[in-house]
Amino acid sequence: MTEFRLKAVGEVIKENEIQIFPEFLDAMDGLVEGMLIWVLYIFHLSDEKLKVHPKGDFSKPLRGVFSTRSPSRVNRIGLSAVRIDRIEGNLIRTSALDALPGSPVIDIKPYSEVYDMPEGSVLTGDDILRRIKNENLISDFIDLETQLQPNGFDCTLRKVARVHGDARIDFDNSQRRLPEIEEIEFDEDEWVFLEKGVYRAYLNEIVQLGEDIMAFARPRSTIVRSGANILTAVWDAGYAGRSEVGLVVYNPQGLWLKRNARIMQLVFIKLTGKTTPYMGVYRGENI
Repeated sequence: MTEFRLKAVGEVIKENEIQIFPEFLDAMDGLVEGMLIWVLYIFHLSDEKLKVHPKGDFSKPLRGVFSTRSPSRVNRIGLSAVRIDRIEGNLIRTSALDALPGSPVIDIKPYSEVYDMPEGSVLTGDDILRRIKNENLISDFIDLETQLQPNGFDCTLRKVARVHGDARIDFDNSQRRLPEIEEIEFDEDEWVFLEKGVYRAYLNEIVQLGEDIMAFARPRSTIVRSGANILTAVWDAGYAGRSEVGLVVYNPQGLWLKRNARIMQLVFIKLTGKTTPYMGVYRGENI
């Protein structure tokens, strides 16, 4: 049997920069700028452990290293999905490479949506929960267990306003003018009655999207069955805020809503890579 020996094909020489050794230059054929790749490397400064505290937080109980992304691994092998910014000879410059200078690089592979996202890109309830705990994806919710859904998150009503007056929309928003609104007060029992018409609904929840995730929303089925609809735009990657959505009541008899009613479900989609974050005027709204 031929003896197997793991060998380095290159080295991280500085932040986000890999140097491929001369004997492996032919292996770079086919790599192009803009390509998304996996970089496998060695955590050369880490210890080898079987159990670790997740994220180095000693307040969290020890877990088997196979269930974490800790650098303290049995074989100290790390991987990072990055995009190639530039190739210069045997140098590969990337973005967001999670490896320290001096880390031996042992392989490079192209990222494939078919193989690397085998179960689709829509976040499950478990994925959403993890991002809530680790990245503060959603905050200011009423009851996490009730609002978390199999593949989405129910958002709740904070307040509602009637839309009246005209509006102006142009190409570059330089002459944009939104219509006036008039907030409608809840009664003493926390209910509000909405006649047939167009309204703006304000949500309780604050959403904070990373650069690799976006969201869209649909009305809860009870809203639709009651003769109303929720109108929303796309939540772009990088958005953070307490959103406002359109609420249209078609029912000629009107609609009663209680404060904190669940009116809309957010669905989160993992992007194929990080993107330029949204920096528009609605970023940080109502916080």
